[in-house]
Amino acid sequence: MVVTPSDVQMSSPGAGAAVLTFAGEHDLATAATVLDLLDSLLETNELVVADFSQAEFVDSSTLSVLVEAHRLAAEREKVFRLQLGTAAIVKRAFELSGLLQRVSWAPTRQEALAGWTNGKAELSEADHGA
Repeated sequence: MVVTPSDVQMSSPGAGAAVLTFAGEHDLATAATVLDLLDSLLETNELVVADFSQAEFVDSSTLSVLVEAHRLAAEREKVFRLQLGTAAIVKRAFELSGLLQRVSWAPTRQEALAGWTNGKAELSEADHGA
């Protein structure tokens, strides 16, 4: 069983989809646990959304974990999306890293779950980067 950090909440909007909501700060201290959690969720779900709307800080180790989750999703023909409607400093970290050009993202939960119906996620070019 994968442990969820206390500042990460997991929910399921329905069969085949999972949403991780990140609050607070995410850095090297949580990176390995978050990667294990994302890996596990990508094994059992068609769509995994990482919602950083409530996050206050992310560092390069967290960004690396998200790149790896994107790679795993593409390899498994699953969908991994970011949800950002977040603090300016967090969104800026995503922008500066180039991650928003590589990973599918949406500003709202409704948009992040777009294309997911009846336990199956529809893949698009944006879901696996250019």
